[in-house]
Amino acid sequence: MSEQTQEERERAGCGPAFEVTDLPEPPRDLRGRKLFAVLGPAVIALGGTIGGGEWLIGPSVFVKYGLGLLWITTVSALLQVFLNLEMVRYTLYTGEPITIGFMRLKPGKAFWGWLFTIAGFMERGLPGWALATATAIVALQLGRIPGAGDSGTVTLWGIIIFISCAVIILLGRTIERTLEIMNWAMMIVVLGGLFLLDLYIVPARIWWDGIKGFFNFGYIPQGVDVLLLGALVGYSAYGGFGNNAITNWYRDKGYGMGSKVGYIPAAIGGKVIHVSPHGKVPPTDAKNIDSWRGWWKLLNIDQWAIFYCGAMIGMFLPGILYVAVMPAGQALPSWGIAASSASGLISKLGNFGWFLALFFGFWVMYSTAISNVDLVVRQSTDMLWFAQPGMRKWAKDDIRKIYYTLLIVFVVWGLMYVNITLPLIIFAISANIANFTMAISAAATIRLNRKVLPKEFRPALWREVVLILNVVFFGFFFSIFFLAKILGIKI
Repeated sequence: MSEQTQEERERAGCGPAFEVTDLPEPPRDLRGRKLFAVLGPAVIALGGTIGGGEWLIGPSVFVKYGLGLLWITTVSALLQVFLNLEMVRYTLYTGEPITIGFMRLKPGKAFWGWLFTIAGFMERGLPGWALATATAIVALQLGRIPGAGDSGTVTLWGIIIFISCAVIILLGRTIERTLEIMNWAMMIVVLGGLFLLDLYIVPARIWWDGIKGFFNFGYIPQGVDVLLLGALVGYSAYGGFGNNAITNWYRDKGYGMGSKVGYIPAAIGGKVIHVSPHGKVPPTDAKNIDSWRGWWKLLNIDQWAIFYCGAMIGMFLPGILYVAVMPAGQALPSWGIAASSASGLISKLGNFGWFLALFFGFWVMYSTAISNVDLVVRQSTDMLWFAQPGMRKWAKDDIRKIYYTLLIVFVVWGLMYVNITLPLIIFAISANIANFTMAISAAATIRLNRKVLPKEFRPALWREVVLILNVVFFGFFFSIFFLAKILGIKI
C-alpha cells in the first residue's frame, strides 16, 4: 500500500475512500438572470425560515415582550450563515451532504446516523407547520380566529395539508428544483406584499423600534418565557436540522463535487439517476484551487445576499406588523396562531385586511411545511444510501425507492402525532431541539473539515472560532430549555 493510499484512507475515516477527480468548472458569468439560475438552495432554506420562527415564534415574542429582542435574530442568523458556509465547504469538496460526513467520524456511522435521525424526527417530524397552516384555512372558513373548540376542524385540515405536502414533492425533474420554484414565488410575493403592507400600516416609531432592536444586544426582559426565548434563538433564520439539509440541496443543485455525485429525482417527471453512495474529491493543483474559489464565491453570494438578508427581513417585517396591530403584552391564540394578525388588520383595512393576513399566513406556513417534509426524508435517505449497501441493492440503484418509502413512513408518523399538542407549543419545542442540533453540528463540522479537507481547502482559524461560538450560543439556550422545561429546575 502506497503512502498516498494510506493517507486517503485515513482522511476517509469510518467510510469508504474517496474517488479522486477534478472539480467541475463553476459558472463564471454571474450577471442578471444567469446569477439567479445558479442560486437556489438558500431560497429553499429561506422559505423554511420565514415560517415557524418569523410568522409564529417571533411575533409571539415581540407582541408579548417587545421588539428589543430582535438582537437575538441578528446573532442567531449571523452564526448560522457561518455554520452553513463551513458545512457546505465539506459538500463542495466531497459532494457529500454534511450528515454523511459526520458518519465518517468516530464512533462511526451507526452512532451519527441514529443521532441525527432521532434529532431530525423530534425537531421536524411533528406536523406543527401543517397545523399552523390549517389555522389560516379554518379562520377563512369560520370567519373568525379558531379557538380550542375548533381543534377538530384544524386537525382535519392539518391532515389534508400534511398529505398535500408529500404529493407536491412527487413532481418535477428534481425535488430540489420543485422546492426552489415554490420558494422563489413565496419569497417575492410574501416579502414584497408584507413590505408594502407595513409601509401602509406600521407607524414610523415601530419601524425605528424594530431597527434598534437588531442592535439591542443582551436585552432579556424580566419574566420572559424560557421556552419562547429559546425558540426565538433556534428558529431565527433556519435552525437545526434545516441547516444540515442545506448541504443536501447544494449537492442536488450541483455545487462543486455535487454535480459528480448525483441528485434525488422526483417520482413524476424525473428519471433514474445513479447517485454515488460516497463522495469524490479533487486534487490540490492550481486548476482545482481556482475552480474552488469560483464555487466559494457563488456560495457566499447565495448565503449572504439571500439567506442572511432574507432571514433578517423575514423576521423584521412580520414582527413590526404584529406589534402594530396587536395589543402589547397579549398572548397570541394557540389554535389560531397563523391567522392571529387578521383580527388586528380588520380594524385597519376591513375585510381586505382579514384576507391579506390569512393569505400571508397560509403561504408562509405552507412553504415551510413542504420544505420540512422533504428535509427530514432527504437526510434519512442519504444516510441510508451511504451506510447500507443492502438498501442500495434492494432499490436497484434507484434512490427514489428509498426516498419515497421513507416519505410514506414520515407521513404515517406525522399523522399519528398530528393532534399531540397545540401548534405553538410544537413549534417552541422543535425550535429548542434545533439549538441542540446546531451546537452538535458546529462541533462536528470543525472536526470533520480538519480531518478530511487538505490545508488548501480548510477554513481559516477565525472561522473555526466562529463555529465554537455556535456551540456556546446555541448550546447555552438548549441547556436552559433542558434544565427548566425537561428537568423542571427553576432558572
